[in-house]
Amino acid sequence: MEINQSKDLRNIHKKLRNDMSDMEHKIKSADIVKNTLALLESDFKGANIFLCYYPFGSEVDLLPLYENLLNKGKILYFPVSDVKNHQLYFYKISHLRSDFVKGAYDIMEPKCDLEIFDYQNIILNQSNKIICITPGLVFDRAFNRIGYGAGFYDRFLEDKNLVKIAMCFNNQLRPSISTCEHDVKMNIIVTEDEVLKGDRL
Repeated sequence: MEINQSKDLRNIHKKLRNDMSDMEHKIKSADIVKNTLALLESDFKGANIFLCYYPFGSEVDLLPLYENLLNKGKILYFPVSDVKNHQLYFYKISHLRSDFVKGAYDIMEPKCDLEIFDYQNIILNQSNKIICITPGLVFDRAFNRIGYGAGFYDRFLEDKNLVKIAMCFNNQLRPSISTCEHDVKMNIIVTEDEVLKGDRL
């Protein structure tokens, strides 16, 4: 994808998201959480491990989803950004408040003295799918994703056998977007109105 085109799409869709009223944002976020919970119950009932992200700014409010998963005894990990090396490291959390501090880009991140996500060890002992709830600014109906530009998630997701689920508002979803070779596709996209399932599960 051309850099200018990607930047333009980010700016357009970030503005659309930012321009929603507080009430619209709250209602649509709740609908996305409801649709996601229904998806997990129907398709991934046995999934116990979730790689999550802490919502920032006008992103979908997924905190009620995480509270629900914690109450069900699910294991949740959240990322810390290694800005220097453009890498993500995930840490296991038990509480959505006390386990977090403000980190890179002013986003809430888990404390680094928590248990780290060891993919190679966990995947060997995990029979069910591991869910990665993946952020982004723009998505399309072919399950392509445009992130925030730093490439953290594309690097992390490469060559990992994870179910990649994106939750986004309808105004972040386009019919198609151009992609680069290194861009990682999503498996599922959930909006306030629909659940799109890919054929790569």
